Amino acid sequence: HDMGARNMADMKVILMLGTLVVVTLGDTGYGAPPPYHPPPPPYHPPPPPYNPPPPAPYHAPAPTPAYHAPKPAPAYHAEPAYSDEPSPYNYEYGVHDEYTGTNFNAEQHGDGHSNVEGSYSVALPDGRTQHV
Repeated sequence: HDMGARNMADMKVILMLGTLVVVTLGDTGYGAPPPYHPPPPPYHPPPPPYNPPPPAPYHAPAPTPAYHAPKPAPAYHAEPAYSDEPSPYNYEYGVHDEYTGTNFNAEQHGDGHSNVEGSYSVALPDGRTQHV
């Protein structure tokens, strides 16, 4: 019996020590304690919105009148005298461009007494020349 009682006593000691270790380590059956977080800062309401006063109206300075002396009147001269002599004239021009096929002539003669004579000629697309 000695040995059985001793084993039983040893067993009780081991159970007691195990219970003591479990209680000492804090295993309460609820898991690990939550981590520590500092408390949030105290609440302060935001400042009221800033509404600046409207800008003062802009008043441009009154324009200062600028005085400009009047310009002198232009000097008028008598009209030139034109002679009534007859002025005869001759006028001629012509174009001959082989690249574009342009070909025309004009001439005019005046005797200075309102008698005018002239002619005009142009090359037509079909190869003929028209004289007017």
